[in-house]
Amino acid sequence: MISALPSLLMLTLFYSLAFHMYWSLGGWPAGIGEAGFTTVLKTHASVATNYMAFLLLLTVYAWPMAFLVCVLMRRWRALVPCLAIYALSFIASWCLFRLAPSRFLVWWWD
Repeated sequence: MISALPSLLMLTLFYSLAFHMYWSLGGWPAGIGEAGFTTVLKTHASVATNYMAFLLLLTVYAWPMAFLVCVLMRRWRALVPCLAIYALSFIASWCLFRLAPSRFLVWWWD
């Protein structure tokens, strides 16, 4: 469960931002950017995007090295399933992002 927690948090931040944005703005944003966002909504968006960027960089750059080290070092091989669960939950989270409303996804990716 601990291995999947970072991805679950990422997914929670993503969808909570979508709900917060829809509720706060009374619909989806009309354009790109944060025009018309409240301070709380801007903070929520910043936390969500920064956490996602951090987790993406960690997964792309640090995870492969950690996985390789754990595979090669006999003492650390017990951590390989944890790293595999982490990677699978990360991929699953990215797949679940696609279920968000299209207007939110356009805002998110731009």
